[in-house]
Amino acid sequence: MPVLNVTREEYMTMKAVVLDGDKDEALRLIKVFLKRLEADERKALKSHLD
Repeated sequence: MPVLNVTREEYMTMKAVVLDGDKDEALRLIKVFLKRLEADERKALKSHLD
């Protein structure tokens, strides 16, 4: 299972999204995190196969 590391800025953005109840921004942030996790997963799989 991949681990998601977030920057201080991303953490503050997450807190602001929750406080504001901004569903569109929440979805955008989740998509960014998911892309990063998928890229890390592909990278780990590729290095494992090398």
